[in-house]
Amino acid sequence: MKFKILQWIAIVLIIVTGYLHFITAPKEYGEAPYMGWLFFANFFGALVSASGIYRRKIGWGWLLGVVIAAGSMLGYIQSRTLGMPGMEVEEWPNVAGITSALSGTKNLAESLNYICGITPMESGGDFNSYGGIGLSAMFVEGLFLTVFALAKPWAVSAMSENFLAFSNAAKRLTASRFFTPALMLATLLIGVGSYQLGRNAGHGSEHPLPETVISAQTLEEEYGIQMTLVAVTAAGGLVDVRYKVIDPEKAAKLATEDGIMPMVYVENSDVMLMPDAHMRTQKLIADRMYFSLIPNAKNVVKRGASVIVVFDDIALEPMITQ
Repeated sequence: MKFKILQWIAIVLIIVTGYLHFITAPKEYGEAPYMGWLFFANFFGALVSASGIYRRKIGWGWLLGVVIAAGSMLGYIQSRTLGMPGMEVEEWPNVAGITSALSGTKNLAESLNYICGITPMESGGDFNSYGGIGLSAMFVEGLFLTVFALAKPWAVSAMSENFLAFSNAAKRLTASRFFTPALMLATLLIGVGSYQLGRNAGHGSEHPLPETVISAQTLEEEYGIQMTLVAVTAAGGLVDVRYKVIDPEKAAKLATEDGIMPMVYVENSDVMLMPDAHMRTQKLIADRMYFSLIPNAKNVVKRGASVIVVFDDIALEPMITQ
């Protein structure tokens, strides 16, 4: 009886895990297509796992659910520490903001509808913008792993033979002389692929060049920012953009929701280079020097090249890189 209850709890938790990834997949796809597809795969994998748990299957039921839950948690942590390939390092959840967003709800049902995006709410702010859905998914995934440990499906008599067969197959696979070379090759391919995604994704020429072009002097007088350096560094792999904030109030006019985000337009290649990480939580402080290291995709920027530095909808007159 205890196992049956835990079994149904696990089914609900893995379905909720997949659903939370499903409703955020479009947003992730907009930032990096491969992440959107991974989120969709998480949803369909969760449905398969739920079916397998219902049918009391170890491999494509419980263990698939463990892989989905644990993999999602590891991906969540990586996205907020090292960053996912081709994407910025994301912020950790704003618990105060999440609490504020939920404070406008009247009951549990309304809160759940708000979290899942079924009922949009104007009061309390945007729940997902504070990292609420990601934090909710982490909580649900942690609960699933806890239920898995409590249920101990491998000890259930009806599934013990199934688990033993799966365990023996895994032992035979790892004992094969081809397993270690194949694992090393797969790790190498994933590493190279991730590097290429991080190097090239999100740094193309899709961002339009602003029509408003100003001089460096105008940038300083009207927007309180003094350009100090645009240079190629890290053996040609990065473009170093440095600027000094003279007047924080004026500089705030060029700040987006991600902070000050300088971009570099390469004239001879018609390419807009954009940074991986923005200022985000940094404050604009008078007389402080700021810098942004922008991946030099395909080494399009060379020393002595003419580039245009762009702040939001303002472009500077061409500068020569050092």
